[in-house]
Amino acid sequence: MTPPAQAPPAKAWHPLAALVGTGAVAGAGLAAYAAWEARQYTLRRVTVPILPRGRRPLRVLHLSDVHMTPGQTRKQEWLRGLADLRPDLVVNTGDNLAHRDSVPIVRDCLGSLLDVPGVFVFGSNDYYSPTLRNPLRYVLPDDGQRNIHTPSCPGVTSGGRSPTPAGSS
Repeated sequence: MTPPAQAPPAKAWHPLAALVGTGAVAGAGLAAYAAWEARQYTLRRVTVPILPRGRRPLRVLHLSDVHMTPGQTRKQEWLRGLADLRPDLVVNTGDNLAHRDSVPIVRDCLGSLLDVPGVFVFGSNDYYSPTLRNPLRYVLPDDGQRNIHTPSCPGVTSGGRSPTPAGSS
């Protein structure tokens, strides 16, 4: 009589395969979150009680990191709608652009906000056309070198030091 056949031993998970699989799942989750979060335009209201009693509140609209591309129609509608807040002062701390062709779009979206008193500080994406960058550069030590060899955005001259209205010569 022959003994019953034994099944071959099950292969154990290789630790490297488990690590790669975990990394792939985490990476996919991070990418999905980033895609969702990038579409969550946020308006926060903060009340700072520093004016004397009886004074009308001062409404300040602070814009930052709009990162507009030509195809972002939902974001464009949201940005246009900010004029309905009727601010007394607009503070724009830059990085409005995420694509070279977005200059006229952002200008159009800001619309009547451009008639409100305000201040503007250029961000790096407002000086130079945004380019794809290796995301690991954000976590590696800074070597002090800057890439200034990308084309200037329309309306910016002299290496980004002298702004002119977009479309003017």
